[in-house]
Amino acid sequence: MKYYQEEYDLYIEIKASVFAKIQMQANGEYPNENGGMLAGHYSSDKHTVYVEEVVVPTEKKTGRTSFVRSTTGLESVWKKLGEKGLRYIGEWHSHPNGTTQYSATDMSAMRDIEKEVSIENPILLIVSVKNEGIVAQTFYCYKNNKLLEYRKMIDLRELYGGLQKQMETSLNVNREFISHAGSKGDATEQHWIDFLRTYLPDRYKVDKAIIIDSTGNVSWQMDIVIYDGLYTPFIFNQDGFKYVPAESVYAVFEVKQDVKGNLEYAAQHVESVRKLQRTSIDMVNSGKRTDAVLLTKIIGGILTTTNSYKDSHTIENQLKKLKGYQTLDMGCFCNSGSFYVDYEEKVPPNINNKNGIEEKREYIKQLYESRTVNDVIFSDKEVSLFTFFLQLVSYLKSIGTVPAIDINEYLKPIGAKIDEII
Repeated sequence: MKYYQEEYDLYIEIKASVFAKIQMQANGEYPNENGGMLAGHYSSDKHTVYVEEVVVPTEKKTGRTSFVRSTTGLESVWKKLGEKGLRYIGEWHSHPNGTTQYSATDMSAMRDIEKEVSIENPILLIVSVKNEGIVAQTFYCYKNNKLLEYRKMIDLRELYGGLQKQMETSLNVNREFISHAGSKGDATEQHWIDFLRTYLPDRYKVDKAIIIDSTGNVSWQMDIVIYDGLYTPFIFNQDGFKYVPAESVYAVFEVKQDVKGNLEYAAQHVESVRKLQRTSIDMVNSGKRTDAVLLTKIIGGILTTTNSYKDSHTIENQLKKLKGYQTLDMGCFCNSGSFYVDYEEKVPPNINNKNGIEEKREYIKQLYESRTVNDVIFSDKEVSLFTFFLQLVSYLKSIGTVPAIDINEYLKPIGAKIDEII
């Protein structure tokens, strides 16, 4: 747990185990106040204090609105702490059924401590405790005759880890309690879809869908499709299936319970999307007409609950065997880590926005066929979900905006045409 005092650039770090002791002591004396001393050490630049231990007074007086402690009988305790490199750094006490705001008595006590102990910026922790336990806590430090308040910082790893555990629990519940294979798969896919819908920017739509091109060719059904809802907004719903035009697709993923035996299967699904015939026409950007852009890459990957392979080398070797449109970009095995593939790609020469659509299709095909694997990078299992997500966001940013769809190509089968020039 970390806290920050902005005015003087000061930090406090307290171990979760230390705070747990404080919570237990505060709860144990409720509805009376309780408190004690804090031991720790300072960083070399004195900007950070590390709270390592709680020292419980052997003599104290507690009441509903008061707490007084003595240092009597603690000489041996402080001697042992000193041998560990720890020293007195401040105080803590509880406010039963009250706020964490300090009182005039607290201010006076901290002023006396600074003088008597010869310590710079002693810290004070006040915890608000009720029947259910600690409901709030505030750190202060005494400096320049003032008690300065710290703000609690967010531990991003802890935040990511919490969401990771939540996702793992949901996926494992599906796996354990849903016996029908089809229902289990649907529930797992929906958890991944809900996660991506929640955290991706609104410009990206997420659905289970079949991809279609202007010639009527279709992909295999894709468990997860991330597609554009602004420049290619129309989709078709037929017999319970969603059909998304190929031009709108940013990424596709196959969802499985376990990765074992499913990498090639996922690659074949991804290939069925990438080989569809996409269009690209002139578009208006910031009021200016621009040439039809080159076809963008489509991210392909796999998402699973578990990974039963004994090591990452098996996965890496399988990924290296995939070629062309079947190459996978990334994936996440929720219980063991995420991965992305670093490719060497040869950009076809003499190709730009002014080239025709057939040349642009040949360009994207050659780009995929030139791919060779430089490396496969795996994440720590504790943050597999968010390393996957942040890598996905990075890839989406690099794509930018998908090509503008030529709607007239989709109207040819019915002999219709629209005017796209205003």
